[in-house]
Amino acid sequence: MVRPSFTVLLPINRSPELLPFAVESVLKQSNADFELFIICDGAPDATVACAKGLAERHPQLRVFSFEKGERHGEAHRDLALREARAPLIAQIGDDDLWLPDHLAILGTLLESVDFGNLLQAELLTDGSIAVHIDDLADETTRQRMCSTPWNFFGPSVAGYRLSAYRSLPVGWSPAPPDVWTDLHMWRKFLRHESLTFGTSFSVQCLKLSAHSRQTVETADRAKENAPIAQALLDPRQRLIYQERAMKAVWQQLKEQYRVADADRTELRQAKDAAASNFKVTEERLLEENRRLEQQRLDQTSALVANFDAERQKLLHDVERLDRLRLDANSTLAEIKSSRSWAMTAPLRWIESKIERRKPR
Repeated sequence: MVRPSFTVLLPINRSPELLPFAVESVLKQSNADFELFIICDGAPDATVACAKGLAERHPQLRVFSFEKGERHGEAHRDLALREARAPLIAQIGDDDLWLPDHLAILGTLLESVDFGNLLQAELLTDGSIAVHIDDLADETTRQRMCSTPWNFFGPSVAGYRLSAYRSLPVGWSPAPPDVWTDLHMWRKFLRHESLTFGTSFSVQCLKLSAHSRQTVETADRAKENAPIAQALLDPRQRLIYQERAMKAVWQQLKEQYRVADADRTELRQAKDAAASNFKVTEERLLEENRRLEQQRLDQTSALVANFDAERQKLLHDVERLDRLRLDANSTLAEIKSSRSWAMTAPLRWIESKIERRKPR
């Protein structure tokens, strides 16, 4: 048996009205080298019968019927992948539609990376298209996915090498209650140090928004899907959807640029305000430094003036003492030269003798 290039997983757990549209979009792939596993997770009997009926008409299809598994039956996908024969793995939701080149472009991406995605385009109930943009090759993006409740693509636009999947310690398994099923699985790939990652910026899948149709019965949703699925078979209509998706990307990038430009303006204004405040503060500091310097100069001048005054007073006192000394010397000289001094000399001699004889 020839080995296919892709194994496609299609999990389902509800009634079968949407299933034929998803299967048909896989069967219309330009790369028809695939096997399609329809994995029934406790699906109604009508769904299992519908899947088996499709498989009878298309030998590429294989049906796995399981009892309802934990959470979204993730473990059933792991069991199915144990029987995968293709080297590459893709997946599609039963309420999503692939454009014909989806597998071809995903296969090109997986030639260079182990795990990657195409852009996810979502058709909203008002007819507009929302496209989630980011790049799995960016390490910051991968870190954000691993550390926060954030994801920018679902299983219908993801793909990975089977060898990469089998290198994981744990494959598809029930996610914790607070983590989305797909994000829980993506983190297992993203935390594997030896794997490579990338995004192809191509819209090849149309996701029909389930969040905005939660109150709509599956049969009514099938009626909505039918004309869209038919339109996507027309190359011109596909181009229109892709053009609208690219316009949505452009609008998103334009809005991001507007926000970034507003942020830059705000930062520039904050920078200018900070520079102005710095200048004012600098001028205040300079003025305060000048004031303090003048204060120090004034204090120094006062000290010098006080020192000079004290020095002048000391000099004046020294001059006065010198004059007194000179006057005293002059008076003593006059006394010693007088007749009285000469006449009393014998008395002073006798006095000195008596002083020397006094007991000590």
